[in-house]
Amino acid sequence: MSPCSAGSRWSRRCFLTGVTTVAGALAAGCSVRSAPRPNGPRGWVFRDDSGATVGAPRRPRTVVAYSTAAAALWDYGVRVAGVYGALQTQGGGADAAVLGGVDLHRVTVLGRTWGQINLEMLGNLSPDLVVDPLMFGAHHIEANLLGIVRKLAPVASVEAYGVGIPHAVRRYADLAHALGAGVPTGKGRGQFAMSRSNLKTAIARRRGLRVVFASVDSDGLRIARQGWPTVRDLQDLGLNVVIPPEGESVFAQKLSWEEADRYPCDLIMLDTRTSSLQLGQLRGNSVWRALPAVRADQIGAWNPEPTLSYGAMARVYDSLATCLSRARPLTTR
Repeated sequence: MSPCSAGSRWSRRCFLTGVTTVAGALAAGCSVRSAPRPNGPRGWVFRDDSGATVGAPRRPRTVVAYSTAAAALWDYGVRVAGVYGALQTQGGGADAAVLGGVDLHRVTVLGRTWGQINLEMLGNLSPDLVVDPLMFGAHHIEANLLGIVRKLAPVASVEAYGVGIPHAVRRYADLAHALGAGVPTGKGRGQFAMSRSNLKTAIARRRGLRVVFASVDSDGLRIARQGWPTVRDLQDLGLNVVIPPEGESVFAQKLSWEEADRYPCDLIMLDTRTSSLQLGQLRGNSVWRALPAVRADQIGAWNPEPTLSYGAMARVYDSLATCLSRARPLTTR
């Protein structure tokens, strides 16, 4: 029997010789036989948010996940073997090896660019499952790679954008439970509900505050729109978020530094990802320093791609509630 026969696991040698065959068959429109999926009661099954029933002969033990999915699963004690995606870590030294609680020294990094995954490294891991979130129904892995990934392992998806935060958080808890989470997936549910309620109260008390969610680079600011799940969620809770008019992107409007004061606000929530400049890097920017919220030191922190676990989102809500309690109106209405 060939080492790359359909009944064998994908070894490194099998992957290196087989990936060309798979890619060529996909390009030619030919069918490539997938690994058999179990239908019996002894198999592992998960109904994901794409509507697919994902199966495996047993509960997956070697899991590869997109960075935010990995962080959510890790929070429940599911230790992924590999991560990929835009690994937005902060700081240097040891801090740079932590992603939403995931210790990057203990996992294989299969890519650091959005949409990309290293297929050779994926084949070497022989994963039982790949967790790739959905963004308004679309996968994070680029379509030309996703077909090959599906030949290496089942792919399970949780919708992280086209649904509310509570739904996405619950679905990651469902997946973690199905994967045999070491931490009870309901452990933080009560705190999540309480923190969300407390934030709603804090928002009501500061209902007049105008809040901007922004990312910053050397060319200017990106003012967030409702495409980001957190922004839409906070609007649903009553937060007075300053949203730019509709444009090409559902995620943000780009403003030059000359336009930086287009949207007056009382509080700026600054993107914490490494793709955005941070406060220390903005000290020398006179336009930034002149913004009323910056002069009043009313700057908070937000992550457009938060960890969607009960505990992590509870901490997000608590932090924002504290930030709102310290802010005061600055703008004239």
